Amino acid sequence: MSGPGRAAATTRVLHALDEVESTQSVLAGLAAGGAPEGTVVTARHQTGGRGRRGRAWWDRPGESLLLSLLLRPRIDASRAAQLSLVGALAVTDALGTAAQVDARIRWPNDVLAAGRKICGILLEGAAGSDGRLDHVILGIGINVDQTAFPDELGERATSLRLLTGRSHDPARLLEHVLDALERRYAEWRGQGFRRLRAAWRERAFTLGRPVVMPGGTTGVAVDIAEDGALLVRTTAGPLERVVSGEVETIAGAPVGRD
Repeated sequence: MSGPGRAAATTRVLHALDEVESTQSVLAGLAAGGAPEGTVVTARHQTGGRGRRGRAWWDRPGESLLLSLLLRPRIDASRAAQLSLVGALAVTDALGTAAQVDARIRWPNDVLAAGRKICGILLEGAAGSDGRLDHVILGIGINVDQTAFPDELGERATSLRLLTGRSHDPARLLEHVLDALERRYAEWRGQGFRRLRAAWRERAFTLGRPVVMPGGTTGVAVDIAEDGALLVRTTAGPLERVVSGEVETIAGAPVGRD
């Protein structure tokens, strides 16, 4: 992975670990020590894996692809959230290529297949004193070989094995994910999210669906802006931008887009 225009790809530095508390925490330590962009940490199992807003991430050893990727784009920190969208798009690419699974993106960073969550993405970053990013850690967890989930997840989660009826190798999937991330990241570095917007919209689960925005306002998600904000037509009529926070998709069929 490289800078704007991607003149040359940076050699990947892979740390493949067995059991860790969190790949995010391991990579945060490496980042603080000056690890280069493109450094990747993977694990067979996390004892303290986490999702967005401090939620726990469940996994059984060897059944998930658990990875964290270090990125160092020297951009304004306000653009960092776009990398969740970039990561989700890359995961849908990889699932299609590696397993022929048609995956969809629930804004901003969940990946669904057959209406259930197959991947979660966690973005954590640090900014310098100039307000520009020092680094971003993109955490990705993909359900690969699970045949069952805990009761509290059973109605909401799925895996490649459940979807395809066969076992999949997390190491092989890792190569597809990293290749897709490298390609989509280079596109984003070169032309911003506007370059990826059409592809993201094609993979969107959220667009056209009723949603509840942070604060409780309801509406219909109608589009995504060039900067990655979700555009929601509220029940009262105005079009609102959602740039962060939880957006809950209300059960039911899509109702169309503007």
